[in-house]
Amino acid sequence: MNPHDELLLWHALHRLEVAYWYDVDFNEGRTSHELFTPDGVKTVGHNRFEGREQIRAFYEWRARQNGVTAERQMGISGLRAVRHLVANLHVASNSERGATVRGMVIFYGGKTKRQSNPPMVADLINECVLNEDNVWRFKSHTLQPVFMSNETTQSMAIDPNFLKRHASEQLDHRGNAKDQERS
Repeated sequence: MNPHDELLLWHALHRLEVAYWYDVDFNEGRTSHELFTPDGVKTVGHNRFEGREQIRAFYEWRARQNGVTAERQMGISGLRAVRHLVANLHVASNSERGATVRGMVIFYGGKTKRQSNPPMVADLINECVLNEDNVWRFKSHTLQPVFMSNETTQSMAIDPNFLKRHASEQLDHRGNAKDQERS
C-alpha cells in the first residue's frame, strides 16, 4: 500500500472511530449500533455484545439510567458527564476490504460536569470491514482496560444477561420495574 492510500485508510477509520464516540458522548449512543456490521461485536473488558440489536439495547438501557437506578439495579454509579478521547491510532490493512485499528481510549466521567473521576485508559482493538456500499463498519470493537479508577463505568460493570432480561422492561421514576399486570 502506498503512503497516499495509507493516509486515506487511516482517515476513513479515524473518522469511523470518532463518529462512534461522538454518538456515545453527545447522543447517548442512540445510533452507534449502525456503525457495526449486522453481526458486529462490541467488547468492553469481559462484557460482550453480539450483533447490532444487543449493542443498541445496551445504549438504550444506558440512556435510561440515572445514578440511583444504576446503583440499585447493578451496584454501580450512574454517570452524568462523560467524554471519550481517542489517541495513538495505528491502522494496518489486512486485506483489500479489511483493516485492524489499534489505539487508546481515555475515558473521563463523573456525576456532574464539575466532578470527574480519574480517567480510565483502555487499549482499543478494532477489526473493520468495507461493505458492499464502500462504507467502513466495525466487525469488532474492543476495549481492554489498562488503568482504572475506583469508580467502575457502566459499560465495564454491566452483565449482558442482565441486559437481555431487562432491555424492554418499563421502569418507574425510581428505576424499579413497573408492574405489567395492574389490577
